[in-house]
Formats: sequence, structure tokens, C-alpha cells
Amino acid sequence: MSSSGSPSGDFAVPVSAWADPDAKERTRRTRRRLLLAAADCFSTHGYHGAALSDILTSAGLTKGALYFHFSSKQALAEALLTEVCDSWMQVVDEIGRRGLDAMWRLLLETDAYVARWMYDPLVRGCSRALADPDLREHGVEWQAGWEGATAERLRQASAAGLLADNVDPGRAARAVVAIAAGNHSIADGPDDLWTRMNETWEGLVPIMTTREWTAQWQASGWLDRPRPDPVRYRTALVP
Repeated sequence: MSSSGSPSGDFAVPVSAWADPDAKERTRRTRRRLLLAAADCFSTHGYHGAALSDILTSAGLTKGALYFHFSSKQALAEALLTEVCDSWMQVVDEIGRRGLDAMWRLLLETDAYVARWMYDPLVRGCSRALADPDLREHGVEWQAGWEGATAERLRQASAAGLLADNVDPGRAARAVVAIAAGNHSIADGPDDLWTRMNETWEGLVPIMTTREWTAQWQASGWLDRPRPDPVRYRTALVP
């Protein structure tokens, strides 16, 4: 890392992995198979359209195995959300250990968030499930948490003198999250989402940050960074 707090060309985002608590290996594998199967069914059919029988067929498990871990489909969805949130905190912690300034952290964290949307089966399934009215409360909470974390990162950037004078961290955070969510909803697949997010930052960084920080970012090669590897996301979640 350079003394300016930039990543010196290291733009790789951490790949999300399991964050579930330690348990006996067989029990852990079964629970992970159920969560992956639920995520797949939610992603394909939505929360209401995913029957428990479909989830069990996908997981190759029995009702007894399901009810040993989860009392209902909603409990399964809530456990999936907990896993997604806990594994996200592992990603944030790993980025934090790089010693970057707040704006670089925000860019890399957003990259990681988008990459999980693109390729992490748990996140993809959870995201679609939270669009269901029965889980709306959890979806609203998730969105608020993302906005809050983005605003905190921008407040840190402001305190470090990295933001333009007229930028309000709270309003900027709402704009970033709203644009990212909009890009996700209209993107034609992962490659298009990645491209749209690059274009978003090309527009936002020059008006959000100081001239000095913008120049550093433009010279960094960030726009030409490697795209996330979908294979790594799949293999990281093998039960």
C-alpha cells in the first residue's frame, strides 16, 4: 500500500465464504446443503414459489434433516439472511486490514457487495427472498444497514478531507445505494451489472471527492481491474 492510502493496484475483492458457527462436521454440512438449496430455490422461484419439497429435493435430504435444523421455511430464510450478513462482516474485516483510506474502502466494499450479488448463490437467493412481502421487514432492515455503513464510510472520508466541500455523507450514501440497487434490478446479467457500477463511479467520484483524490483514483488503473471470478465464489461455498 502507498503512503496515500491507495491500494497500489491491489483491487481484488475478498470472496465470501461460510461464516456459520463451528459444529460437528456432518451437522455443518447438512445445514449448509439446506441453506444452499433454499437459496437456489428462492433465486429461481421466489420465496413464496419455493416449496419445502423443492428445497429438500435440491438438497437431497429428508424432512427430518430439515426440521432438525429449521422449524419452517421462514426460519430457513431468516437463517440464510443471518449467514449472508455474518459472511459479509468477514469480507468487510478483510478489506479493513488492508489499511486503506475511507474512500478506497468504500469502493472495494461496494465491489465486494456487487460481486456477491453477481456470483454468491446465498446472496442471490437471499436478495430475491427479501423482496417478498412476508420478509419485507428484513429487507428494509438490510437496506438501512447498507445505507448506514455507506454513510459512515463517507463520514470518515469527509473527516479525512477526501470529500468535496459540498458533499453531505448521508445524502451521498442514499444516492450510492439507490443507484446500485437500481443497476442490480435492470442489469442484463453480471457483466452488465459490473459495467454499470463502473460507469456509476466514473460519474460519482469526480463530484464526490477532492480533485487530488479524484486524480489519484483516475491514475490508479482501478477501472481496468480484473472482474470477479465466478468459479471462486462457487467453490468457496461447497458444503
